[in-house]
Amino acid sequence: MRRRFAAAVVALAAVSACAPRVPPAQTPVQPTPIAAAASAPAWTASELAALQSRLRDALSASALATSGIAVLDADGRPLFARRERTPMIPASTFKVLIGATALQVLGSGYRFSTTFESVDDPADGTIRGDVYLVGDGDPLFTRDDLRGGAGALARAGVRRISGAIVADATIFSGPEVNPAWDPDDLQYGYAAGTCALSLDQGTVEFHLVPLAVGAPARIRMLPPSDVVRISGGVITGYSTLLSIRRDSGRNDFAFGGHIAAGAEQSFWRPVIDLPLYAAGVARAMLRERGVAVDGGRRVGIAPLAPYVLWRHRSPALREIVHEMMLESNNHFAEQLLRAVGATRGAGTEAAGALVERAVLVRGGVPQDGLRIVDGSGLAPSDRVTPFTLASLLARTAVEPGGSIFLGSLPRAGIEGTVRGRRLTDARGRVRAKSGHIAGVNALTGYVQTRRHGRVSFAIIVNDRRADDGPVERGIDTALDVLARS
Repeated sequence: MRRRFAAAVVALAAVSACAPRVPPAQTPVQPTPIAAAASAPAWTASELAALQSRLRDALSASALATSGIAVLDADGRPLFARRERTPMIPASTFKVLIGATALQVLGSGYRFSTTFESVDDPADGTIRGDVYLVGDGDPLFTRDDLRGGAGALARAGVRRISGAIVADATIFSGPEVNPAWDPDDLQYGYAAGTCALSLDQGTVEFHLVPLAVGAPARIRMLPPSDVVRISGGVITGYSTLLSIRRDSGRNDFAFGGHIAAGAEQSFWRPVIDLPLYAAGVARAMLRERGVAVDGGRRVGIAPLAPYVLWRHRSPALREIVHEMMLESNNHFAEQLLRAVGATRGAGTEAAGALVERAVLVRGGVPQDGLRIVDGSGLAPSDRVTPFTLASLLARTAVEPGGSIFLGSLPRAGIEGTVRGRRLTDARGRVRAKSGHIAGVNALTGYVQTRRHGRVSFAIIVNDRRADDGPVERGIDTALDVLARS
């Protein structure tokens, strides 16, 4: 594994040319209303019996009858359970595992770093040899950040690079795209590849500008890249129905169909060979800023370069985890899984899974039937029991920094992917992570009860009727029942 930073640093630019960028969440992290309420009374036998009866009624829909459910009190003791130890497909509720792991292993204040480095002293304006673009997995690194780095070099007086732009993403390893993912998903940004140099979350933007009806629309590639090729076209019409298909194993995109006149639109599609792509974009941006680059772009391993020409730091990990939970960002989860794996010496999914398991062992969380295929839950071969998820949440909440993890979950009925929950008593009293793929409807999180403090829960439906109205209403009713308790 390549080292993260050079032994000696000579900075030509003050960390970054831009002010720190906040992740694109619309709602800032708010103090959570969920609390353990240590003085809250325990359930009496009659109260527990009444709670279980009301939950059985709420969760009586036919698809929910075969679901896995675990509701635990603040100390991890079961309050209600049904098939709670059956391994099930978790979909995006699996992200709570990587979120809790990353915060515990890396720390809530951890920041990823992306650098330009060189071996040669650039004081005279010429860098003799290669410039290395080095990444360590920043999930939020964008083309604007990279453009800021190119500008920092130009402002520092660099005018010529005699070598190439070399991308070093070797802190991560393994295939960019998880082979367990559905091939049909791989055309879309939510299934972009994982890489330590992942620009714009592993995607390229195609900006379409419709013209007169019947005329071809203009297609702009952002950022411009010589490793991405476009064929076909899109006709301006009265409605939008188009296709953008990437050839398997290549960054060749074929366009077809039509786009409605009068409305520019952007579409993001995943690219492959992400380090080479980032190196090519960096080379083009440097040239745009008047820095001549004599060589090409390639992938390699940076030496212990004594000159760090520019460094960009990500927002703090707590902000990244919050954004991941808020909008269920698959790319963030995959980047974090490999990042925690890198702490074990190998930035792979398998190494990340070992770290996740170690966190569960340390917290005394059972792992019956656990199968970790990815970090996001996009793989239909992932498996976890509801009891494992609910226990993880109960344990994490009382760990140092547990309030940060708890507060990273969106408020049900208010924000994020759980904003659409139809709640009454539970609105504002539930923080939760949802999960949806074909045949899966899952929800896990915390409820602040009225009299008994915090409870953790996990509900997983694996059924072709998973998204039926009765299932959604049953889950929401159960949350209201818990909130009133």
